Amino acid sequence: METDVLELLDELEEIIDSGTKIPMTGKVLVDDSALFELIDRIRSSLPEEIQSAKWIMNERQKLISEAQAEAQKIVERGKTYIEKMAEENEVVKQAQEYAEEIVRQAQAYAREVKFGAVQYADEVFQGMEKALADNAASIRKNREELRNMVKRDDRSADKGVESRA
Repeated sequence: METDVLELLDELEEIIDSGTKIPMTGKVLVDDSALFELIDRIRSSLPEEIQSAKWIMNERQKLISEAQAEAQKIVERGKTYIEKMAEENEVVKQAQEYAEEIVRQAQAYAREVKFGAVQYADEVFQGMEKALADNAASIRKNREELRNMVKRDDRSADKGVESRA
């Protein structure tokens, strides 16, 4: 997928390089429809992680919500259990301990699920960040090469004017 983007950027460079040069301005005329079509192709070639980032965040939130709902159900069951056992002192004490243990387990489970979801999302974003950084570095390099090419053309043009004088 990354090579597709690089190939498309090479194609972009060819379009710019083959454009009609405007004398004495360092500017180039290019077919804007070809550029827009190429930009659309570049967008469609970007890593799937970018397109699936919203889905990942929604899934993460759904997992957290489900864990919290499950924890709430467990807490409610514990409360119900405590109320039923309230008649006998020893039974009440055991019920409270059991309910507290259930709450601790539910909270631990919710923390684990949340941590896992956050860690997974972070790994995906880290991969996306690297891919975007690589693409940005490639684009910067290509832009710098274009600027250098224009500077060389300007210097060549200046030397040609000086040698005639």
